[in-house]
Amino acid sequence: MEASIFNQLIKLGFILMQLYFASQNKGNYGKTIETAQGIARRGRTSEKSYFSIFGKMKVTRYLYHIGDVSFAPLDIVLNLPVRCYSYFLSEFANLLNINGAYENASGFLKKFFGAKLSISALETISGESSVRYENYYDLKNRLTKPEKEEDYTVVGFDGKGVPMIKAEAAKIVARQGKEEKKQKKKKALVGVKYDVNANVRTAEEVAGNLVYPDKKENKNKTGKPAKAQNIRYIASIEKPKRKVMEEIHEEVKDKSFSDKPLVCVMDGALHLWTLLRDVFKDIKNKVFVLDIIHVLEYIWIIAHIKHKEGSDGGKK
Repeated sequence: MEASIFNQLIKLGFILMQLYFASQNKGNYGKTIETAQGIARRGRTSEKSYFSIFGKMKVTRYLYHIGDVSFAPLDIVLNLPVRCYSYFLSEFANLLNINGAYENASGFLKKFFGAKLSISALETISGESSVRYENYYDLKNRLTKPEKEEDYTVVGFDGKGVPMIKAEAAKIVARQGKEEKKQKKKKALVGVKYDVNANVRTAEEVAGNLVYPDKKENKNKTGKPAKAQNIRYIASIEKPKRKVMEEIHEEVKDKSFSDKPLVCVMDGALHLWTLLRDVFKDIKNKVFVLDIIHVLEYIWIIAHIKHKEGSDGGKK
């Protein structure tokens, strides 16, 4: 019954979308309209495909002309996408694409929404959305200001291997030359900047929380962990590592680190630490922190040499 009601709601959403577009009078704003470029004259109607989360539909709207230039005012008024895929559908698809394979995303949308999006369509949506990534953050940084200053600003960087798509993997030669590796991944550098309040704990409390995270005595006094604020991520395969670090540096360079240092957290990759010291050399007050989570991976290996995995002996 629940699935049946949900399917009926999807159909109802499709009808409501059609009624909404019908209420716009096809974007008929009179025989002429005044624009910044001059007087535009109304011409014929034209259909535009619109692929929403509820299904595909056609939107009929009037075209206006200024000389040889044609445009549909309704597209501007309703902020319709250049392609047929609605922004909401694109956002939904992008979230699925980020967390899984295109094929899985396609199957999910078809099963629950009846939206039949091909893998190539999902690739197109993600590819075109990524172009707007930088503009989004540039605008966001100009318009939004933190309501309050947190205790510390933290930056961190980590290298990630990104699986190549088939078109790229096909370029791999059958036999590598000397010192060449058969690599089906490209290395991307991920950078992050965030602000966070201090959560004062002893070394014993930190260690206890890592080994016995469910014990009540390992929880902090407030019961609420310090939460990162004003987070900015940058990840790129194409940009050099230095460029990614420089963009994070731009995010924090105007902050004051006279009283409290800039906290830099990374794993043990020496080349990243060397690059970080160079890029952030103008910020004198810095604290370098080796990410204990990365270190733990090796400590657990040592512990399990003598003790069974998951045993109290290994944890101690």
